[in-house]
Amino acid sequence: MKPAKKSSPINVSPEKAFWFCDGQVAKNLKECAVILEKIDQQVFSHHVNASKNDFSRWLEGVFGKKTLAKQIEKIKNAKLIAQKIKAQL
Repeated sequence: MKPAKKSSPINVSPEKAFWFCDGQVAKNLKECAVILEKIDQQVFSHHVNASKNDFSRWLEGVFGKKTLAKQIEKIKNAKLIAQKIKAQL
């Protein structure tokens, strides 16, 4: 029996895409994870700091992924957030 094929990522409209402060854009979860794996720390800190986690808000608000959003809400490491997102793909 063949393993189930993973579905292709669903692209969201430009107004719902994640716009990084350095101009990069993620239209789906896979693109977000790839960018997070190589993101500059300064850019990451703009989106995740003591007062906010933009990735958590985006995952819940755009994709309705409340559990995943809660899991990454307190994570302050881009690569760890990328791993959590990739695990959901």
